[in-house]
Amino acid sequence: MKKLLIFLALFILNIGSSFSADLYKLDPMHTNLVWSASHFGFSRPSGKFTDVDGKIIIDERNPQNSSVEVLIRTNSIKTGFDKFDTHLKSSDFLDCEKFPIAVFKSTSVRPSGSSGAKVNGILTIKEIAQPITLDVKINKIGKNPITQKKTLGMTISGTLKRSLYNIKYGIPGISDEVKIEIESEATYEGGYQGNSKDSIDPWQIISDKSKLDFSTYQNGSSVSGSFKKFKGNIIFDPNKLDKSSVEIEVDTTSIDLGFVEAIETLKNSAWLATDSYPKAVFKSEKFVALPGKNNFSTKGNLQLKGKNVPIEIIFNLKAINQTYAHALGTLTIKRTDFNIGDKNINKANGVAELVTVSFEIHAKK
Repeated sequence: MKKLLIFLALFILNIGSSFSADLYKLDPMHTNLVWSASHFGFSRPSGKFTDVDGKIIIDERNPQNSSVEVLIRTNSIKTGFDKFDTHLKSSDFLDCEKFPIAVFKSTSVRPSGSSGAKVNGILTIKEIAQPITLDVKINKIGKNPITQKKTLGMTISGTLKRSLYNIKYGIPGISDEVKIEIESEATYEGGYQGNSKDSIDPWQIISDKSKLDFSTYQNGSSVSGSFKKFKGNIIFDPNKLDKSSVEIEVDTTSIDLGFVEAIETLKNSAWLATDSYPKAVFKSEKFVALPGKNNFSTKGNLQLKGKNVPIEIIFNLKAINQTYAHALGTLTIKRTDFNIGDKNINKANGVAELVTVSFEIHAKK
């Protein structure tokens, strides 16, 4: 049993290029991430994050190919006091609206004792990546008597300096050091086949954090709106542009301008004709790296209102790692290329021909 636990402690390691392994997913109902910090030496207030996703890949034959990845939605922070929660979510601390995701990914491990390990990894908060070491203890692995599924139980602890993530409010009275304690269970999901070195894992759009907006001019005044529903199949790696592809599907019936009359007008047959064409689809064909840090272009075709028109999208990767990506981008289209509105601007209620589309994508693996 002792040897088994030592072996299990090795599950947190880098992912290899191609392997077969076991996949475990964190059980959100039994994963509790608690933090605490000194308050002027009088006490150690604490809180927790209630929305945590993650996966653990265990390769028993090649443990060096195993890994752990955890994604935390920062807006899920809870202390039991609404006013305190609001302050922690503000720009003084986590700035959750601007930085909704924190990510941990393991990099290496050193066994410690009979059932634990010193785990090194990268923790990204506010899109700032810093190394961190965690103590991991394997509590138990076996069949859960409730779910009847194979389950892995762990206790994880560590300390971080919040100033390294540009969270400096109240230091030194409110301590720079923040203690982390995690009690977690992970459920066996089945065998896992890693990708080959040339393939790319797909990204999943985090819909409640991502945005698709548009703007134009009407009689010289700026007007703007958004599409509330869209999804995509994103295969992207900045180091493998020749293997990358994107397909985005937009629900045109989800258009929103803030007032009903304008929405109903844009849905009619002269404009978007959403009854006949409820979807718009963009498919990429080529990616190119542009000058500047993490700037890219993709060319492809936009299918909208029965028309298929080539377009170019320029975007910037604000952040990307193994489990999280954040991108901002824009494109400009001519509405008349898609038979949207009349070509005569006077007959089109004064709406300009050029429409700027902007997007913000948060995605996870």
